[in-house]
Amino acid sequence: MKIGLDLTSLQGPHRMRGIGYTLINFINNIPAHERNRHAFIFYIYAADREATLNILNLDGLQYEIREIEPRLRIAKRLPSRLGMLTGAANQLIELRDLCFGDSRIRDVTGVEVFLQTDQSQPLPGGRTVVKGLIIYDVIPYALEWDYLWSYKTARAKGFSRKAALRVHTRRLLYILKIKINTRRADKLLSISESTKKDFVRYVSAPLRKIVVTPLGVTMPSSDKRADRTQLYKYVKSPWGYIRRPMILEHTVPFLLFVGGADRRRKLEDVVIAFNKIRARGHKLTLVLAGDSMKGPENISTEEIQSALKKSSYLDDIVFMGFVDDKERDWLYAHALAFIFPSRAEGFGLPVLEAMAHNCPVISYRNEATVEVAADAPTYANSAEELTECILKALSRTEQQVDAIRKKGKLQAMKYDWQRTAQTIIEVISA
Repeated sequence: MKIGLDLTSLQGPHRMRGIGYTLINFINNIPAHERNRHAFIFYIYAADREATLNILNLDGLQYEIREIEPRLRIAKRLPSRLGMLTGAANQLIELRDLCFGDSRIRDVTGVEVFLQTDQSQPLPGGRTVVKGLIIYDVIPYALEWDYLWSYKTARAKGFSRKAALRVHTRRLLYILKIKINTRRADKLLSISESTKKDFVRYVSAPLRKIVVTPLGVTMPSSDKRADRTQLYKYVKSPWGYIRRPMILEHTVPFLLFVGGADRRRKLEDVVIAFNKIRARGHKLTLVLAGDSMKGPENISTEEIQSALKKSSYLDDIVFMGFVDDKERDWLYAHALAFIFPSRAEGFGLPVLEAMAHNCPVISYRNEATVEVAADAPTYANSAEELTECILKALSRTEQQVDAIRKKGKLQAMKYDWQRTAQTIIEVISA
């Protein structure tokens, strides 16, 4: 069977996010017998083509490359209020592609099955092509107060009628595009039961199309605690925040967060809990890692930035920015706990990743995280509960910590990328 795959999500911002991570791990973990059975047709932009292919494990894979051009968009904005027409025209172009087939992917000759791993990208045309779509979440729509406001919410936040209507239109367009895509797909591969429920509830996706195909987690190659590695942090200077070498002392425990400053991830609650514990006289450091974690001013979420700036213990909050695999592994191995205060997830991969690396987890309770992590993490739902969970973590014996590490590791081992890749191929080729 010939399977088409859109690789363009690896050539933009999604490469470092869940969509790119899923696509890379799917391809890299296709079992050997499936590599012999199927041929793959990769659709990719010419720019950075080789660099993109180099991150993939293509050994033993039969594949063909078809270069495509970026989607046509109107780049030049009209002056003044007429500029809105430019945005409207681009929205119509996008809707046209969603309804009638991706204008970038016109040559589907020989393709029997097409898998789109980005739920926001159009599926190709062609009646003979079976179309599979991986679906992740509708969090921007479900958590309306934090993301895509309705007219009523926008008015409650002080927007004018005209501005509220514009915001509400953006919300409707978001869900409309997803509805169109899910209707054109022959098979919907949901990353969790929680996501499946949300797509039925908010998108009215037909149950007969949806198959739950959980993601996997990459297990560390060794259970040995990571050796000392050079760590870096961002410190304030007259020229902004600059990167400098640092040492995390073993004598002072640290809490770890790895990820982005997303509104649904209530990092402000972590800062509040951290302040309370420090005020009680406990020695503790908070380590924040991720692309945007380069100092308070570099975090765009207002609530998080404000909580950080107001903290009396800001000097004990470490901003590491992006960390490579070696730095991340060391942090997981030595953290008191990985803190994940997320109100909603599509799958909860960061929690599984931390547990795979033997790191105790304190997480907010949300449906997807409980589904995949079960009772391995310690759960909280507020800054007050986070405070109590962290205090308990500080008082645990070595034997108790070892038991928590083992429990988390065993739970993470239930999710394997090879099993995920095998399931995806079975579903789309059935």
